[in-house]
Amino acid sequence: MTGVLQFISNNSLASALAAAAILAIVGATWKWLRDRRDSKKIFDFMMKSKTETDFTFRGTGAISSHTKISESRVADLCSKHPKIKRNEKEKQSWRVVDYFAT
Repeated sequence: MTGVLQFISNNSLASALAAAAILAIVGATWKWLRDRRDSKKIFDFMMKSKTETDFTFRGTGAISSHTKISESRVADLCSKHPKIKRNEKEKQSWRVVDYFAT
């Protein structure tokens, strides 16, 4: 292990590559945590909205307004969320998927 560290400290290219790898890992972890936090915020709002109102679908603008997340980010996160589905007729509205409905 000390041989690897010594090689990195003595070689500027290896040092740059090691630093780039560390930054990439930290950046990816930061993005994953941020996406997870915002997806939870969106899902929680949609579940609350589903139980407290008669709305089946919620628009991207309404979700954005209530969660304080940009509309483009809301659309992106909703499209990736496994429990949120896009309305087939109105493309900028979303609903929570009810897996247990019969």
